[in-house]
Amino acid sequence: MAFPPGQGTRGEESPRVLVVTYALDPTADYVLRELNSRGIPFWRTDLSDFPTRTTLSAGLRPDGGWAGSWAGPAHGIDLSELRAVWWRKPTGHEFAATMSVPEQRFAGVQAKQAMTVLGALPGVLWVNRPQDNADCTRPVQLTAAVEAGLHVPETLITNNPADVAPFARSCGGRIITKVLGGIVHTEDGRRGQLYTRRVPEEQWSDPRIALTAHLFQREITDKAYEIRVPVVDGRMFPVAIHAPAGPARLDWRRDSAALTYSPVTLPGPVQDGIREMMRRLNLVYAALDFIVDSKGTHHLIDVNPGGQWAWIDQTRDAVTHALADLLQKGHTA
Repeated sequence: MAFPPGQGTRGEESPRVLVVTYALDPTADYVLRELNSRGIPFWRTDLSDFPTRTTLSAGLRPDGGWAGSWAGPAHGIDLSELRAVWWRKPTGHEFAATMSVPEQRFAGVQAKQAMTVLGALPGVLWVNRPQDNADCTRPVQLTAAVEAGLHVPETLITNNPADVAPFARSCGGRIITKVLGGIVHTEDGRRGQLYTRRVPEEQWSDPRIALTAHLFQREITDKAYEIRVPVVDGRMFPVAIHAPAGPARLDWRRDSAALTYSPVTLPGPVQDGIREMMRRLNLVYAALDFIVDSKGTHHLIDVNPGGQWAWIDQTRDAVTHALADLLQKGHTA
């Protein structure tokens, strides 16, 4: 059973869990099926449903709280009953085609601001708050990682071509570049992805670097394997990712079919560093990526607050149950 937007468990009890994500999100379905099997009432919707297909009505009470509902034709939530929000991967608000571009722009600001009424509700667990997700940029997450005692590859963010060569030489001449934001892009109507790539010496002074900011890092040349670590309220579910020689060796997303997985245990200091980093970033959930070198050093390379996990058989059930446990409780440990 899948739960498209606007759907949830049936029954008389008002939904206490709100799940905000896009229409075809199979990862969310694993958790929602588990909640359904436990009889935990929830409502799944997307920001794209508001305001064209759902209605928000919230009134300020004398005590400063809010009363009302966010609902569609058949399902919805009573704001006073809400106990947990799983803010997974929502898409943007949609508006009537009859509205002009300036009208839609204004309506978008209004709709976004209206949704913050959810954040004003007391005693609600967020996995994670939208602002905390947005704040988890690469510079912020790398700073938090270093402050938490984790290893991070040497990193340079610049739009000055003259800075790249000295940085590359300080890294032994082996550097990579990766995007500062999401890897998905669209060009000429075609969808593509911008993967991690090596930067050869002849490109260190490329004048196009000046066109915008770029992120460069020292390449971990003695990579043994990588680890994906979903973290749920301090619980960690690490899996080693082994990529064969070829493009996937530098970025395993290039050839997921060629990957193999194995159980792995994180060293105690790495676990401690992860918990401290998550605390500093104010994240309840994130998927972390590490590179482990031949000496066993764990180098943090990414923190994704909405990172995927369901494609990995070895930990899918464990992460599903951990998220369901958290949403069912409605509070962190």
